Amino acid sequence: MEHLSKVFQVLRENKLYIKREKCEFAQPKVHFLGHVISNGELRMDEVKVRTIQEWEAPIKVIELRSFLGLVTYYRQFISEYSAKAVPLTELLKKNKPWVWTEHCQKVFECLKAAVTDEPVLALPDFAKTFEMHTDASDFAIEGVLMQDKHPISFESRKLNEMKRRYTVQKKEMTAILHCLRT
Repeated sequence: MEHLSKVFQVLRENKLYIKREKCEFAQPKVHFLGHVISNGELRMDEVKVRTIQEWEAPIKVIELRSFLGLVTYYRQFISEYSAKAVPLTELLKKNKPWVWTEHCQKVFECLKAAVTDEPVLALPDFAKTFEMHTDASDFAIEGVLMQDKHPISFESRKLNEMKRRYTVQKKEMTAILHCLRT
């Protein structure tokens, strides 16, 4: 009630209005932008997860782009997303011929499984200390933001050609800086 009171006060001060019929208060579970928030936890919406699970293997670039777009929306739940998705993102390059290999199929299934085996993310408590763990490989960097030994969010990014030539130390520092900025 105290938080609601503060929110309503800020709305009033800024002459902003809400429609009562579009609001829900004191709900144990809230569906919001493809996520489900309950008991201080953040999960993927079950409907979206089912859509990803039932996705047929793409037969052209536009279908792959749609699949990756949906999976990328949930990348914060997927550890090492960029490293896992490399073979599929390579197929999106303009002058790259479309060749759906057995390896691509395995990666596709791996990404579907990663969404199915979702970790439950905790909502951040800004009064507590955060931990960040990072790693760098030859072609990607990743990190996980943690609090009380529970993941808050995963982050990953594929390295471009120039950054792939960095020393191990520079790649590790790139991972740290990228994750801190994100």
